[in-house]
Amino acid sequence: MAHRVPLTVVSTMLGLLFGAAEVATVAFAEEQDAKAFAGPLLALWAAGSLIAGVLSGAVTWRRGPEHRLRWGTLAMTVAILPLAFIDSMVVMGAVLFVAGFAIAPTLIATMSLCERVVPPSRLTEGMAFLHTGLVAGVAPGATLAGVLVDHQGASAAYLVPVGGGVLAVLAAQAIRTTAASHYRGARDDA
Repeated sequence: MAHRVPLTVVSTMLGLLFGAAEVATVAFAEEQDAKAFAGPLLALWAAGSLIAGVLSGAVTWRRGPEHRLRWGTLAMTVAILPLAFIDSMVVMGAVLFVAGFAIAPTLIATMSLCERVVPPSRLTEGMAFLHTGLVAGVAPGATLAGVLVDHQGASAAYLVPVGGGVLAVLAAQAIRTTAASHYRGARDDA
């Protein structure tokens, strides 16, 4: 139960990050008079995630998911930070593509950690908390980004996903390292 709260917060903040970044990216494309390129920009972000997900699945990790979650949330936050300072479609596409590489591994680590720390008899409930948190974060993130787009522009709206990322990093740090071996007997190979 104690681990479910920080994992759910991580998921909610990732949802907030995703929802806000999508709205800010569409607004960015509109500000660049290239509204038709909003979809391709988001597709580049997703492509980075897809490639990283395939690569992540092919790796035999020496570190446990709690370690990967901490680094993944930090990588997502750092990768999204430059978006607030870009004013070129080409540069935005390249940075979104690279930023996408942090998405799938972070989500995989989140789900893997849930599987390790939640009792087997409550795994469905644990996963439901994570998925609900993820989905519940999207709308507030999109709303906050939309308000900033209306008042300050797309660049300022990218600060919303940065804020969500920072909160995800903090929540990931709140997960105790010993949690990984609590129910599954897993150990963290250093």
